Amino acid sequence: MNLSVEKIGKTGLTLLLAITAFVFWNNYYPAHLLYHEQYQLFLFDGAYLWERLSVPEGFADYIAEFLTQFYYHPWMGALILSFLLTAIQLLCWALVKKFGTLYIYYPLSFIPVFVLWHYLADENAMLSLAVAILIVLIAGNLYFLIKNTRLRLIYALGCIPVLYWLAGTIVYVFIGWVVLSILIEAYRTRTYFSPLFCSLGLIAWGILIPLVTAYFLQYPLLRLLRGLEYYRFPEVFPNIIYAIGLLLVLIPVVSSLFPLWNKRIGVIIEVVLVACWGYNYVKSGCDFSKEESMKYDWMVREKQWNEIIRMAESKTPTSPYSVTCLNLALGMTGQMGDRMFEFYQNGTEGLLAKYQRDFTSPLPTSEAFYYLGMINTAQRFTFEAMEAIPNFRKSTRCFKRLAETNLINGQYQVAAKYLHALSKTLFYKDWAEETLGYLGNEKKINAHPEWGWLRKARYTEDFLFSDREMDMMLGLLYQHNYQNKLAFEYLLAYVMQQRDIDKFMRYYPLGAHSDYDHIPKHYQELLVYVWTQTHNSWKGMPWSIYPDVMRDIMDFAKIFSTQSNAREYLKQRYGQTYWNYLLLN
Repeated sequence: MNLSVEKIGKTGLTLLLAITAFVFWNNYYPAHLLYHEQYQLFLFDGAYLWERLSVPEGFADYIAEFLTQFYYHPWMGALILSFLLTAIQLLCWALVKKFGTLYIYYPLSFIPVFVLWHYLADENAMLSLAVAILIVLIAGNLYFLIKNTRLRLIYALGCIPVLYWLAGTIVYVFIGWVVLSILIEAYRTRTYFSPLFCSLGLIAWGILIPLVTAYFLQYPLLRLLRGLEYYRFPEVFPNIIYAIGLLLVLIPVVSSLFPLWNKRIGVIIEVVLVACWGYNYVKSGCDFSKEESMKYDWMVREKQWNEIIRMAESKTPTSPYSVTCLNLALGMTGQMGDRMFEFYQNGTEGLLAKYQRDFTSPLPTSEAFYYLGMINTAQRFTFEAMEAIPNFRKSTRCFKRLAETNLINGQYQVAAKYLHALSKTLFYKDWAEETLGYLGNEKKINAHPEWGWLRKARYTEDFLFSDREMDMMLGLLYQHNYQNKLAFEYLLAYVMQQRDIDKFMRYYPLGAHSDYDHIPKHYQELLVYVWTQTHNSWKGMPWSIYPDVMRDIMDFAKIFSTQSNAREYLKQRYGQTYWNYLLLN
């Protein structure tokens, strides 16, 4: 294998990694990027910078947050991750070569990258680990560029505390490279005492720094030894982080011991094995059901109601998180009464879920409350979701919604607090500065197509809110403003999800205040069901029911009462009706 073929082969593999990473994050996993972007608030502010730099790993964390804000556009996030993974692979190979590894083992430098990729597929894995690894790899390559042994040692001693403060406990990977290089050199020269003493001293120095840091900072020693911001949950430290560190330390040494063999066949075998293993390992770290839920949530943020429905038509969502988004989209497009039971429904938890003490599930529900006009409840769900973020960060998404709810409620000083913070961001600055112009301007707010309407739709009197009597809360909301058709549809949907026919029949006449040009299909299905329970004919029925609905209910009843395998047959034939939800599920 001549030099040019070798160079082309290595370049091609690295380029393939970069392209594959970009396609993966941009085409198959973009919602995870948007998920990360919404759970941080990166500010172009000196105080914010100082807050990050004042703790170990703060620099890597600051750079990671700076990059994560670009996830606002998934293609930019995919480009950033592609660059980081490729840079780590190239720097890893550059370091592997320093240990004397033969060039035919170039594919081995991809192994730590695939493990890191697997880790980053976790929605709670923070980008700060990848940035920290990049920093340490740069420092490690610089170490091996120094030829003088004494200068190397001085560089290492000075670099360890700096790297610990910049990149966190991934500094132990750097210590591992330095110690192994010293011990390897000692083995070659048969000089053991001084190298062993230096190695133990470097290890002790690396352990001493977190111990000293714990004396000055109010962090548990275990977190200072493991890392502060590599994972969203502070009390969790996934074992895969240890695996990444060990791979980065051991691969350069182990690969240098491999012998030279048939170049062409060896490289082909390596490429196939590493590629197959990497594909399966990265895939095993992906959760595409979460990706689907996150995509629904993102489309709600962007008000892409028709796109949500189209996505559900190709594959009906099943999680309460996704179903909440779908039902809101049906309501916002006026299709709830006609189409809700065409899709999977999991009860009221997929409509207006009760508050849970986490930072994800309350957000789709808060969106539904917001568009219904329950502004205070939407504000409470949003605020409590933000305060439940495990790493205590703030959220651009939540800040934006809290600014809107306070603006609608006339709490201008509170709204200004959120807007001034957003004005220090990159992608929310223009919106925040424009919205600041609404503060105190009642006429301008009332003329706004969304905020003005929600001011009319919201409650204006104080009362005790009860999520155990949500139908009453929705009824009060609708009675406050009969133009709030969404509130009426949610009211009926709520009691239909509960299978409470008596309440449906009490609430249904309120629809006379809304401008329906027909009785929605699912309401017709329940009305004719009620009628057939007490009547033998259609004569005198007070509602305008479609003939095909009347025909279908008779067919449904006949099959249900006569055929032994009726349930399965009816689910196939009438699975998109309310009768299926009421009687078969």
